[in-house]
Amino acid sequence: MDDNNEEILGYSTRHALIKLRNDISGVIEEYKKKIPTGFRLARDIISFSSEKVLLSGVAYTITLIYIVCLLLTYLFGVSVQAHAYLLWEAFFLLIILIINFLVAFNEEYLYQNEIPHRVKKVLETMTKAINRVKWKEEYYPHLCAPYSPCVTLQWTYRDGTIVNLPWALLVEGDVIVLRPGQEVPGHCKGLQPNDPELFFGQTYQPNSQNKEHCTIPHIRVPHQNKAYKMCETPYLKNLKMALEQATTRPVTVFEKQRYLCTVKVMEGIVLPLVISLVVVASFLRHVYHLPGVTHWTEIYFLQTIAASLPLLQIVFPIAWVTLNCYGLARFKQIAETRQKYVRPKSCSISEDASDPLLQALSESSLKPESIKSLAKTFFNILTGREDMVSRTANIVHVLGSLSALSCVDKKGILSWPNPTPEKVFFLRNSDPTSHNSSKTSLAGSLGHPGDSVLEQPDNRHHEPSTVVEVLDLTHDQNAPFCVEFDDQRWRRHLALLKPLGLAALLNTCAPAPRHTYAHFCAHLTCEAQLSEDLVPVTNRRCLCELAKQIGFTDSVADAYSVQHCLSIFRHLRADTIRRETRFVRSLQLSTRVKVPLPHMLAVLVKDHANQLQMLTQGTADIVLDSCVDYWNGRDLTPISASDRKKIIDFYQRNSLTAYCTAFAYKPVTRGVSSPVADMYLEVPAEGRGGLAPRTQHWPDAPALHFHSTDSLLFNEVTDDDVVDADGYFDLQCNQVFIGMVTMQYQAQSDMVELIERLERACIRFVHFSKENELRSRVFSEKMGLESGWNCHISLMSDTEARWVLHTALLAIGGRTLGKVHFVMSRCLG
Repeated sequence: MDDNNEEILGYSTRHALIKLRNDISGVIEEYKKKIPTGFRLARDIISFSSEKVLLSGVAYTITLIYIVCLLLTYLFGVSVQAHAYLLWEAFFLLIILIINFLVAFNEEYLYQNEIPHRVKKVLETMTKAINRVKWKEEYYPHLCAPYSPCVTLQWTYRDGTIVNLPWALLVEGDVIVLRPGQEVPGHCKGLQPNDPELFFGQTYQPNSQNKEHCTIPHIRVPHQNKAYKMCETPYLKNLKMALEQATTRPVTVFEKQRYLCTVKVMEGIVLPLVISLVVVASFLRHVYHLPGVTHWTEIYFLQTIAASLPLLQIVFPIAWVTLNCYGLARFKQIAETRQKYVRPKSCSISEDASDPLLQALSESSLKPESIKSLAKTFFNILTGREDMVSRTANIVHVLGSLSALSCVDKKGILSWPNPTPEKVFFLRNSDPTSHNSSKTSLAGSLGHPGDSVLEQPDNRHHEPSTVVEVLDLTHDQNAPFCVEFDDQRWRRHLALLKPLGLAALLNTCAPAPRHTYAHFCAHLTCEAQLSEDLVPVTNRRCLCELAKQIGFTDSVADAYSVQHCLSIFRHLRADTIRRETRFVRSLQLSTRVKVPLPHMLAVLVKDHANQLQMLTQGTADIVLDSCVDYWNGRDLTPISASDRKKIIDFYQRNSLTAYCTAFAYKPVTRGVSSPVADMYLEVPAEGRGGLAPRTQHWPDAPALHFHSTDSLLFNEVTDDDVVDADGYFDLQCNQVFIGMVTMQYQAQSDMVELIERLERACIRFVHFSKENELRSRVFSEKMGLESGWNCHISLMSDTEARWVLHTALLAIGGRTLGKVHFVMSRCLG
């Protein structure tokens, strides 16, 4: 970022919170002016056309007429039936009518003011935070916290420091820092006159460098962050939308059925029809002097009231509201009990009384403290003081009429917030005896015959072959990140796993590379936008638990000091992308699959012996191109063409369904100057075949392609620091391949149990996924969903569908027309 932007301090936390509170209060006050009051509110309460009406104006009118009729019968009746009880009946009807009106008024008032009341509680919490809390920088999320769709964070100046502020706390006038490729949180303007004005949803794209065809390694200046000033408070837009849509939500199925039965049918059709028939019958009886009661008040009033009063259902609104409040209170009690319950690992899901969960729920409802809590919750819901939405959205009605449940996201809801290791890939020799040590290989390459040279004829007959080893890991459902190896004999591969665990601790999980990797990911996001077939994949995930499972502790990282973090990437040519996606196109998927942008991050660390080592992680294609050997647990073995094919095949197949990260290692004898280390290296977009060094520092050793530990011990090499692109590039060449780790989002056990119970209740679960078909299918299988043929529907646009159809037709070539129709049906949904 520019130097002059460092002087911008922005708001203090107290000032920003006060401004946010005042802005929210202003929106609430403006909304309250639109809430109907007086006659408008009374009209909504008795409106016959409203589906939320409890007792319509027809019922109120008829009840008032009945009260008047009872009073007239009491005053003018002459028979013995015209006693004082008629007066009490009229009084009782009046009381019931008033109670119904007050209940309806209370429900309508709480319905109109439910969201403002909840916002008022938020304002009270903000006021307490303003007056009591002393905000510090460590209270905010880390600046390099991984992206999560659950919480949107924005770099913002607060109290003179850049903090990772939740998006909802931004206010108008805040000075924010936009990173390259970041989505803009709201309308904002640049601090410089030439800065473009940005709006919500746009992507901040800095001025790109010249993207000529790269044939040699180039040093690229990282895209810089930029300070902008907010021109609006983003939260207010969501608040206004919530207030406007709160009273326009569609009514539930039960509300529709109640309105249809009690209002439209009973009050609109049956009640007028019965009254008309009774009045006609009374008229005929009075005209023809039929035997029975003879006074006209009893004939026209009492008999009509006796025949039609049960159809008024004047007690039903009170019962409806009471049962709704009780159902919500009971639901909250069950939800709180379920949150405290932990299902044993060996316990299976059952619907009978032996299910521990059902037993826990039934036992909790019988406890005296549970009954008191239920009564308190019921009263709070009835009066609108409970901290839950009960009028604008009734969860009991929704769950009671549920036929399908949909979820639009998985991270933190269906799955744990972060992926966990699922597979560990590495290469080993079939023969445990190594015939090619690093020391003798180095001696042979320098022209000094060793024992291995003398035994070379025997090695031809005993040359070990390369074996691919894949270890599966299982996620602990009771812990967010804990994993365990499925194979009980995994310790026999400990020599192969230790370098990978050390690389994870010093690169993936080390605090030092966080800022470098965060800026590098932002740079990759901008680079990926130059091609519609590339996608930036941030593979830097937490692997601490895997390292601990291997045997490392956190104190191991204290023995090393990070010197520099080096960032390398490259673009892919069109023919390379077609080759990369050939396997994907052959699957005839209905979604477009993009290729990860090749990149890697290398950290230079120094141990207590002042020896420099480089640990690299990134996408397997570029990491593999930089490697010439692999670690077999005892020594280094050259990577053959078949070995490269095995690694790439594993990477291509697993990167479609998981996050695949490759690791490499190299001892080095030279460092990197700070100005060069702060830059990024773009390597040529050439085909595979390895990254060959562009310079040769040992003219007498043309076959030397790596520095082994032995060479560092017995050969004092003092090279100057890297100061140019060629040296930067050569430093990345001739690395040692360690292995790969695939990571996957694991379904939460609660969601798996929920889906199973929904299936037993004949409720369909629908998962809307933003990811490609293969990755969505794998995760759906983890949740227990059916993911076979014809279970995936693409919601892509017509343009994307035509592109997928075109590539699919190219992939299937001259296959049968029936398969073409199959591809078209899958592409067009």
